[in-house]
Amino acid sequence: MYYLKFLKSFYIYNFLLIFLFSVSINSLNAFYSVNIVSFVVFHFVIIYLSLYYYRKIIYLIFFIFGLGFDIFLINQIGPHLIVFLLSLFLLHLTKRLYQNLDSIEVYFLIFFIITMMFFLEMFLIKLFFGYNLNIDNYLKLIMISILVSFPVFFTFSRIDRFN
Repeated sequence: MYYLKFLKSFYIYNFLLIFLFSVSINSLNAFYSVNIVSFVVFHFVIIYLSLYYYRKIIYLIFFIFGLGFDIFLINQIGPHLIVFLLSLFLLHLTKRLYQNLDSIEVYFLIFFIITMMFFLEMFLIKLFFGYNLNIDNYLKLIMISILVSFPVFFTFSRIDRFN
């Protein structure tokens, strides 16, 4: 019965990923703020799934979403795909290190990972395709991450308790 609880939560997170992905790739200027916030929340969900709901199928899910972000946002394949799969792989390898952390430490771990993911995505876009590494956009993503982190984690705790 315990497994079925997390199986339901896992499906909810996947539907949430699909919804956030759809909103994030929308390129209407009227919804720019909504797009950025959904992009940030998408990354929170990706990290949260990596930490708490690791399964082999997540590699395929991350591959599809990374490929989708690369194709729809920059018309090239690479940065999001590499960062999503690399972060999943590294988090799986270091699972023993963060299993015994309390909730505050996990919060800071997730926040650190999300800042590193944003930086690596921007750095790889500059490295592979020559786009400018815009520090203002990076800082905007970090500020939005700070602002939405508490409501996001509150929502995650509610989803985890969902039966």
